[in-house]
Amino acid sequence: MIDWSFLENQKLRGIVERALQHVKKLEAEGKSWRDFELYEIKANWWDVRELIYEYGIFEIAYKSRSHTYYKFAVPIEEVEKRLNEYKLILEDSIELEENEKVSDIPPDFWDLIEGYDDVKEVFLASLRAQEPVHILLVGPPGTAKSLMLMEVERLSGSVFIIGGTSTKAGIRDVLIEKKPRILIIDEIDKISKPDDISVLLTLMESGRVIVTKHGGHKEVKMKTWVFAAANIARRMPPELLDRFQVFYLRPYDGDTLKRVIMKCLMKREGKNEELAKYVAEKVVSMGGTVRDAIRIARIAASKEEVDKLISTIKKYRQPLST
Repeated sequence: MIDWSFLENQKLRGIVERALQHVKKLEAEGKSWRDFELYEIKANWWDVRELIYEYGIFEIAYKSRSHTYYKFAVPIEEVEKRLNEYKLILEDSIELEENEKVSDIPPDFWDLIEGYDDVKEVFLASLRAQEPVHILLVGPPGTAKSLMLMEVERLSGSVFIIGGTSTKAGIRDVLIEKKPRILIIDEIDKISKPDDISVLLTLMESGRVIVTKHGGHKEVKMKTWVFAAANIARRMPPELLDRFQVFYLRPYDGDTLKRVIMKCLMKREGKNEELAKYVAEKVVSMGGTVRDAIRIARIAASKEEVDKLISTIKKYRQPLST
């Protein structure tokens, strides 16, 4: 039985394509034989051996002391059909990726983010790169790292997870089920499961996700960009940190944070300027973050309600001493 998964291996696929061209040339010349030697298809014995014994696409036709001849184990019409079908799939996926890189980014991308223009340029360059370049933002609350991740989450094909609660199933199952083009991980420094870390290392290094089932395993290939944020980078395994381009961000000053909050509440939450400004001022004065402002603005519809909610938050903000 033929295992057509060899088509995913560019080297083996090339050998089969050259063998097919050679056999079709023999047919066109009216030759009665359809056999070939290794030099005629520019292949080595180890690759052809794999195509014989693992995939079943070739077989040995004749062997003497000085020569070994090979042939296709299936009709060449079937081989040609499978090759053409795979090429169409390959072309469709490449075309889809190219289209997404350019058209996927909205015109108001980064509008909420104050400063960090150079970092934002690197993000855009990464998104438009031919191969994934992974980015990690490190810094305390109030550095806009989560806001940047929220902007990236707007792009199609993105999946957002939080490192400390990356589902009971784990990151592997998220990848297999969603097949994201972009994986966004907030609080990546809180990932503690060895299996989750191992999955990320393999995905980021080689674009593979290994699935183990019934004692065996298979590899799922995917091209996934990973964008993440962490409060403290030293908590992360060095081999995982090494797979990122890392940027260490500093907190916004009070005035800048107010502008960021106002933009976020007006453009993303639909709040009027007066209420957005009031919430921003109150949140900054209490040492809060953009997330705090979003939560407050979603609950409170007036200045009075904002004051009441903030009063309650302050009252219960500190845990009881034990």
